[in-house]
Amino acid sequence: MIVARDGVLFIGNFRAEELALEFGTPLYVYDREVMVENYVRLRTAVRYSNTEILYSCKANSNAEILKVFRELGAGLDAVSPWEVLLGVKVGFEPRNILFTGNNVSEDELRFVKDLGAMVNIDSIQQLRRYGRLYPGTEVSVRINPGFGVGHHQKVVTGGASKFGVPLSQVKELLEVARNYDLKIVGLHAHLGSGILSPEPIVTVARTLLQLILSTGLTDVEFVDVGGGLGIPYREDEKPLDVEVLGSELTKLFEEFSERYGRRVRLVLEPGRYLVGNAGVLLTKVVDIKEIPLDGGGRKVFVGTDTGMNHLIRPALYDAYHRVVPVGKVGAEARILADVVGNICESGDVLAKDRLLPELKEEDILAIMDVGAYGYSMTSNYNLRPRPAEVMVFGSEVKLIRRRETFEDLVRTMTGLSI
Repeated sequence: MIVARDGVLFIGNFRAEELALEFGTPLYVYDREVMVENYVRLRTAVRYSNTEILYSCKANSNAEILKVFRELGAGLDAVSPWEVLLGVKVGFEPRNILFTGNNVSEDELRFVKDLGAMVNIDSIQQLRRYGRLYPGTEVSVRINPGFGVGHHQKVVTGGASKFGVPLSQVKELLEVARNYDLKIVGLHAHLGSGILSPEPIVTVARTLLQLILSTGLTDVEFVDVGGGLGIPYREDEKPLDVEVLGSELTKLFEEFSERYGRRVRLVLEPGRYLVGNAGVLLTKVVDIKEIPLDGGGRKVFVGTDTGMNHLIRPALYDAYHRVVPVGKVGAEARILADVVGNICESGDVLAKDRLLPELKEEDILAIMDVGAYGYSMTSNYNLRPRPAEVMVFGSEVKLIRRRETFEDLVRTMTGLSI
């Protein structure tokens, strides 16, 4: 667990400061126990017997994290051919991998199909290409239900977006499927990311089930209601009530299955919910700058050895992450400061206007709840290396990705001798 004891932040049984000293900073740290607890909580909340959870690995694709969920019995939600390949490499059965690509090329279709994963079609034109390549086979289809939700407009995927087949085009979709003798065995929808209320997910589930009945589809084996299950980032946010979500979905699918004549599989594809609060980014304070303001007062910048290249969510989505001085948890706040990175961009602000205790160079800060869309969205901007990743489990700690070197940064460049 990630907890504070006597003013000190612990990750598992390790002081966060100890991990920073041993592995260096910046450093991504994940607590395996938190991931397991999140998975078990969600899985037990859904009492419908024919339920499958697919880990949405775009949230965090480290192989060791994939292994955690494979061992728990999850399948894999993949959005690129390379995520599918990684899943196969770490031991997921291809039949337990769902590939939901967007603007997919013919080469990518072939690649994924050859690996044996189920293809989730995103457009009518993609279905035509798939049908020409693989007539008479099984397929899943992503439906755009006409509405979406999310923590930021940039992560809303339902409604007027590039994703899925609109409900108004379902008739044409079914004609294309018939022309190529394709069997539609799955229906899928995804509304967006960071959902903290059960209602939208239950609503989209009801939409998909009603679509099956209204169109007369007889071969559906699973209905995937998507992911997007959120976590609270701010202190005043309430977590998603998965007990209510599980109860509502169970009731809905029990009633549908009785009417449909067999128990279709309910699929959920969480990513953030499983790994978001299991991750911490440890960073060192390397500079503290005070700038006088016109009219009096001061602006304080706490400079760190990380930046938007390691955690882009605040710059991209105005996302909020708690910042905790790992050796001064709960200490009296004495400064109002922006926590900023080392990237040459004025937008490289990790946390704005935060009340913090007095800090000094070499202090370690923990940026909380970064297990999802933290490392997976890193870059080498400013020719800076990506950090190391470690996983803790109780009293065990394991390096699961080494820190990048200069050689890693230039390895694919031509005309350079290193």
